[in-house]
Amino acid sequence: MTTESTLQQDISEKSGPKGITFSGSTFIVPETQDMVKTLFDPTVKKSNLELIILVCLFANLSVFYFIKDNSIRINIFIYFYIFWRLSYNFGIGYLLYNQSNHNRLVEWSKNLKLFDPNSTSFLSKFIQAEIKSQRGSKYDLYSYPIEFNTWLIFRKVVDLILMSDFVTFILVFYTCAINNNNQFIHNQDNLLIYSRLIIGAGLILFNLWVKVNAHNTIKDYAWYWGDFFFRQINNEELIFDGVFEMFPHPMYSVGYIGYYGFALIAKSYTVLIIAIFGHFLQMVFLHYIENPHIDKIYGPSKSEISLIKLLKLKDLKNFDYLKPLVGLYNFNWLRGSDFVNIVLVITYGLIIPAFASASNNLVWKFGSFKLDVVFLLAVAIKLFESISINVLLTLQSHSKVFTKWFLANGIPLEKSLSNWSVIYNTLINLTYSSLFGVNLYYYLQGGNNDLLLSDWLYLRIFVGIILIFTQVWINSSIIDSIGYFGWFYGDFFIPKSQSSSIHLTKAGVYRYLNNPEQIFGVCGVMGVFIMIPSIENLVCCGLWILNNFFRINFIERAHMIKIYGENEVLQDSGVTKTFKKHLLPEAIQRRFSNDNGEESKKIRRKSSSMSITESLDNFIKELKTSSTKLSNQKLIELSQNLSFENSDYKLEINGLKSDSKSGNKRYLPKYTTVGSPIDIKWNAPKNSFSTRDWIGVYKIVQTAYSRNKTLISSSGRWTWCTSNSGSYTFGGDKLFWEEGLYEFRYHLNDTHDVAYISEPFEIRIPKVSVPVAGIELEKFASNLKSVIFDKVIQLDSIDEIISSAANKTDSIFEVYHLLSSLISKSTDVKINSKIFLDYDETDGLTIRKLSKKLFDIRRVLEELSTKDSTY
Repeated sequence: MTTESTLQQDISEKSGPKGITFSGSTFIVPETQDMVKTLFDPTVKKSNLELIILVCLFANLSVFYFIKDNSIRINIFIYFYIFWRLSYNFGIGYLLYNQSNHNRLVEWSKNLKLFDPNSTSFLSKFIQAEIKSQRGSKYDLYSYPIEFNTWLIFRKVVDLILMSDFVTFILVFYTCAINNNNQFIHNQDNLLIYSRLIIGAGLILFNLWVKVNAHNTIKDYAWYWGDFFFRQINNEELIFDGVFEMFPHPMYSVGYIGYYGFALIAKSYTVLIIAIFGHFLQMVFLHYIENPHIDKIYGPSKSEISLIKLLKLKDLKNFDYLKPLVGLYNFNWLRGSDFVNIVLVITYGLIIPAFASASNNLVWKFGSFKLDVVFLLAVAIKLFESISINVLLTLQSHSKVFTKWFLANGIPLEKSLSNWSVIYNTLINLTYSSLFGVNLYYYLQGGNNDLLLSDWLYLRIFVGIILIFTQVWINSSIIDSIGYFGWFYGDFFIPKSQSSSIHLTKAGVYRYLNNPEQIFGVCGVMGVFIMIPSIENLVCCGLWILNNFFRINFIERAHMIKIYGENEVLQDSGVTKTFKKHLLPEAIQRRFSNDNGEESKKIRRKSSSMSITESLDNFIKELKTSSTKLSNQKLIELSQNLSFENSDYKLEINGLKSDSKSGNKRYLPKYTTVGSPIDIKWNAPKNSFSTRDWIGVYKIVQTAYSRNKTLISSSGRWTWCTSNSGSYTFGGDKLFWEEGLYEFRYHLNDTHDVAYISEPFEIRIPKVSVPVAGIELEKFASNLKSVIFDKVIQLDSIDEIISSAANKTDSIFEVYHLLSSLISKSTDVKINSKIFLDYDETDGLTIRKLSKKLFDIRRVLEELSTKDSTY
């Protein structure tokens, strides 16, 4: 029995997590241990590389023996930390990038024969001895896939770099803290020292909890980037649980908050800069290495992508399909409201402060107390914005005053939201520009000497910038989650039946917080106050916080409950759920839960199949236009493995059409039209048939490189073989809806092992000519209905509204996109899926109207072409 078959038998007999490589091999994933236990638990036997790692870690202490000057020690450990941090983010990053995109680490293992039992090289013997010392003498090295063994070696590289990175940072912290005779506990009031130590220790302990909770949630498999090497069957989807339900990417975001705790305890800007440096590089690693791989492996399904696109299109429909101005983002010089906004921002943020600083008459004095007009103007603008926006939203919520005025004057409903967005954004821009103007005014005056706090300038600047950046990031995340419709309170202006969603979103930033703008929506103003702690900024900060609290809790929340109900609005957020789960007893959890007793479920994103970049898309087009003669047998060889020629398994396709004429040596594959059902028949030997045998349909360009094993997902386009001889009709979502060459594959016993491959066949999009005369429009509309629409949706006539049938499908946008694509290719007249969204239910788009639109488009194009030809 072969090694692989032995492993397959073991899998069926053993229990435990199962893994599958990207080449299709399955195996039982042995239990592994984390680096801390492996390296520092004396009861765990150490492997060769683990002993080397420990020697490298403790070698850092030799600096204290050989170097007596602590300032020199600080510089040495800083250099050490920079080396290991770059090794982490760019060294490990380089390895993971190449493994993710090119399977490079596994290829290196194969080329170097690291796990070849017959290899005699020193490196091969050392690596094999290392794995056996890790796993024990009973570990059968050759019964596991090369991907798993490569991962085991990669883990040791990770252990060395990550532990050295952390140890050298701790040594930087320690040497900075004890510098100048333990400066971290001197030269400050006792209250401040104890506060700093307690807060710093709290941040470190919270960081430790984040790391432990994250490891307990994702285990060693994800901790060591196991999904870059193989897939673990019980980890096929992203898990949002524990700390992953509280924070986005906790290992990279709050997973570094302890570094700032160390900087606080050490009272050292050096440690703070090192922490910022390490955290920044980690975010770069997340953006360029981790996130692309996550999107490739766990990316959203087609239905999720379709929903996102549909929501964004419907979102922009309320703004004339143009992104509205948010702050100064999406600025367009040709849009009048945008131009007015930039003029107002410059006026209140720059011009007024500049003129006021040049004049000494813009100060109101009340005895010894004085008020600057610029500050009073900023307060007046904020009060005006707060009162006017809150009153308008309240009136709109209760009496629809905004909507009634627009409808009474014959203005479309969507225009009410568009005009409201201009009013809202203009007032918001005025408040922030006036706040900026106040601080610019005092700066031009020579600075404000009445600061509430003058110490820790650089620390205050750092914290303030972080808070401003956080507000910008939170605002962009909110727009990304709920769109411009939600950002501009679209629920107040557009009826729920006409909005893009009938439920509140729990995706994106709303997965973690129900109202992220409650605090983070004004934290940038807090950051301004921390950087410049003046009375004026304190007053402005208080106004921002009070207005934000009132608007969210007494206006927005009340309206949302009225529209969506308490069950949706008052659901526990991810942070609340995790807090209750870990810090509150179960009885109290049930008493105070807002989820009506429903258990918190893990929210997962569906995994998407790996895409194949190798392409032969133009093959069939070249074949049709080429003078090269191609025999029937040669074409079949493109798809089928010759070993199937005498196979006992058979797979036939019925009902295909043919372009090839008798006596013509040049052969083209048989074809069918897009959307047409395909009948297949199969026959398998009784003695080897299994009811777990199955048949799938695939693009030849994605499977041509592997004939005996299918390496890609069928994406739902498959069926079980219920008997050794039978038939099945593939149709609808079971087929592809695009042109190309395809094949059916017969697979054995619920595996991807291929027993037979059908002859290749082509899917074509039939041509429908757009008429040149209006009298032929009805016939053209009927042809469109029979050739295109009847394959996708069910319409009784060419006058039935298309959206009425499309709304009955699972994915409206997917249907519209498919229809627009098929019509464009069939008629050679390009149309966009937006054309189906430009009509409402009362004046809906029909096939007859669409035919007229296609006729008009062609006529315009022909007229333009005729005019061009005269020059």
